[in-house]
Amino acid sequence: MSAGPVTGRALSRRALLRRAGLGGAAALTAAGLPGCTLVARQVGERSGGSRRGGRLLLAQAEDVNFATFRQQNTVNALWQRLVFNTLTVYDHATLRPRPSLATGWEVRDGGRTVVFRLRDDVRFHSGRPFGPEDVVANIRWQASEEGAPGQLRSTAAAVTDAEATGPHEVTLRLAHGVSNFFDLCEIMFIADHETLAELETGSVLNGTGPFVFTDYSPGVSMSFRRNPRYWKPGRPYLDEAELRVVGEQQAIVAALQSGQTHLGFQLNGSHLHNVRADERLTVHELDTSDYGHYLGCNLAVEPLDDRRVRQAIAYAVDRDKILRMVVDGVGRTASSPWTPSNPAYDEDAARHYRHDPARARALLREAGVTGARLELAVRSSEPGGDRSTAEIVQDGLRAIGLDVEITVFQPADFQNRLSTANLPGLWVAGHGFGQLNPATLLNGAFPFNAHANASNFVSERYRRLADEAWKATGEAEAARAYREVTQLLLREQFVIDLVSSAQSFVFSDALRGIGYTMFNNLDLDDAYLAEE
Repeated sequence: MSAGPVTGRALSRRALLRRAGLGGAAALTAAGLPGCTLVARQVGERSGGSRRGGRLLLAQAEDVNFATFRQQNTVNALWQRLVFNTLTVYDHATLRPRPSLATGWEVRDGGRTVVFRLRDDVRFHSGRPFGPEDVVANIRWQASEEGAPGQLRSTAAAVTDAEATGPHEVTLRLAHGVSNFFDLCEIMFIADHETLAELETGSVLNGTGPFVFTDYSPGVSMSFRRNPRYWKPGRPYLDEAELRVVGEQQAIVAALQSGQTHLGFQLNGSHLHNVRADERLTVHELDTSDYGHYLGCNLAVEPLDDRRVRQAIAYAVDRDKILRMVVDGVGRTASSPWTPSNPAYDEDAARHYRHDPARARALLREAGVTGARLELAVRSSEPGGDRSTAEIVQDGLRAIGLDVEITVFQPADFQNRLSTANLPGLWVAGHGFGQLNPATLLNGAFPFNAHANASNFVSERYRRLADEAWKATGEAEAARAYREVTQLLLREQFVIDLVSSAQSFVFSDALRGIGYTMFNNLDLDDAYLAEE
């Protein structure tokens, strides 16, 4: 499905494209300004109102991670949707699933049976026809615990039986209804069932998407060429795409400003502030608004095992300062993980914790804690982003009498410690999944996972509420579970939400028609390069 474009320079640069065109993926279009960049010259002839041909250059700071293919991982957001499609895609306005590889579906028996009708004109890049056996195999792979399981593994595992019930039909039978089934369909990229084993090594990436993967140089780049047999007629417009791993965010900004790249990703607030002034560039804040800046607490480290200490920390942090200085005002302060699009969102809960050093000190006195030393981990020493958030947190905690030192880990070491619940006390990071079904965050996002999480927080009540939210089929039943679990999160504060923000694309005026999914995956189906 295509989405309506958002156009017009009448809006200010700050306001431009905060509203996305809505459909199967959000799409955005920027009208041209005088002047050009070097890459803008790489365009071909006009076709159907858009420019056919050209080589698109993308840039991000960190290398891709094939091992986390089944997860929502920021470093994979720019390339996965180039190579693969999903069964369905969410409409950004309504959060209703729309057709993609599936043309339609029926949900029966209170969600215990789902029947998908599949497209009959789709081939993998290898030339093999797409069919029901691919859906069955991908469901089973998503349910597997081998490798790096996806965050929606539990939802896939609820499918007890999957079988082809026609040449282009697949029937899934679930142990029980699950409220986040279509979140699974949105995150599950369909790969050729014959090459699933090679996906997480990156040796074979055989999808049905608009581009064919051609080359990967670790830590340097990935390359793609146009899929001439793409099932969307006339798409894509671009001939080639290349994703470059630049290393430092300032280098991405320099590449954008010098015309050496069309689109940059993973820029923090300080860099976004600088590029907003460049009239050749557009900053688009993704309407998914799913990036939650948070402070994690390892409950295995004293005195973080006392919830009063965690609550004191939540009151000590100046969220307004983080919003203003770290993310350049993009988003809102937050005390809960939910964004306004989420059915669990509650405005009062979102504002529960405010900067109140006096109350924080009183909670520490009540807990009998004075002068405790805590380590605060971050994954980067680059100014801005998590490092700047950590410094604001450090100032706030020192002001209430806690001795806090910042420790910088290499990204791979930080991620390993996070995934094994072994970070030393406190850490600053970001989480997703606040924008869709609450069950996806409660059962899938590792900082919050009710069964095993990065904070070593264990609670039978939390597990029960997460399970109720997951299995809820009635609106009243779901609302009660969401309300109770939100109150538990506010009370326990093993994850201290700080700011609910958004990922951003920065792109040159040469690039038009890009889109993205509700999991932030770049969609280039309708993208093209404009002439000078």
